Amino acid sequence: MNGALTDERSDEEKAKDYHLDEIVANVNPVSWVEKPQKDWRNFPIFNQNGSGSCVAQTMAKLLGIMYWIKNQTYVHFSATHVYQRRSNKPAGGMNGVNAFEIAKEGVTLEDLVPSQGMTDNQMDYAIIPEYKEDVGEIFKISNYINVPARSFDTVASIIQTTGKGVMVWFYFEYNEWTDNPVVKNSTLKLNGANTCRHSVTAVDAVLINGKKYLIIEDSWGPNYGLGGQRTISEEFFKARNWFAAYPMNFKFDDKSEPLPLPDPKPSPDRPKHTFNNDLEFGTRDSEVIVLQNILKLEGVFPTNVESTGYFGSITKRAVGKFQDKYNIAHTGNAGYGRVGPLTRNKLNQIYG
Repeated sequence: MNGALTDERSDEEKAKDYHLDEIVANVNPVSWVEKPQKDWRNFPIFNQNGSGSCVAQTMAKLLGIMYWIKNQTYVHFSATHVYQRRSNKPAGGMNGVNAFEIAKEGVTLEDLVPSQGMTDNQMDYAIIPEYKEDVGEIFKISNYINVPARSFDTVASIIQTTGKGVMVWFYFEYNEWTDNPVVKNSTLKLNGANTCRHSVTAVDAVLINGKKYLIIEDSWGPNYGLGGQRTISEEFFKARNWFAAYPMNFKFDDKSEPLPLPDPKPSPDRPKHTFNNDLEFGTRDSEVIVLQNILKLEGVFPTNVESTGYFGSITKRAVGKFQDKYNIAHTGNAGYGRVGPLTRNKLNQIYG
């Protein structure tokens, strides 16, 4: 009942995560519409059979939904292939970030590596030939975005805006996890003796009798909940959610070669700006928007996200790639990923 493990990484490691506020300046408003259950979005219901594989099951469903968005065909991916590679094996359960990092390496198909109705032991010792793992390399994500915990409307907006599912985690006492989960023990702790920690997939956002709900799909099989789904109220979500994230594939302009120094006259594809201040991780400033736009032109910052003005992990990585491209600084240098004097000088040479 504790398949979702707490994050034991160092603060330094956590700082490398990609967060929503670096790619979205303003979350789109949610269109809350009254829907009966027959109109809720739904996907195949999984069955983890009492194993600790809920995080891996969620990851498999997120990949299936991504494939469905692209091809309008749902493909079932293997939770076993995710679960076998968890960092804490042979202990049960797994970390959410670990699941997303595994998915970046690829996940094979359920038809090749079954995962439904299996125990931890069966999943751990299933033989996966190399050719089946190789198939999984076709299906992988490039990145994932962390969503602020307890952000009910934000999760709803992501579902409506992107069509994707969102991995959401809850903690609860077993008797609270009903068709419509409710808080019965207001003093329950995340790591309490009677606490269950569980990963599910949020797939829809609806009104039911005028009240807002997220529709989640469990991995306890179709005989639990509402045919494998549950309705999560805003109150329960804000009380008991403690992790949320979703997959995202970044897109880049293909510009691997350094740009020549510009003609003195500005052009539409070569903005003019002089950088006078150092910029680094954690900075929030309008000048960071200019920097992010330039890094997009340089082919090192994803073009399918907003330039928000927040210098987070994505921007730091992009600055590092810019420094590599122009031979300014390299991994391990103190200034790598930071816009200091040398990087500012190169930016001003090209764009100033």
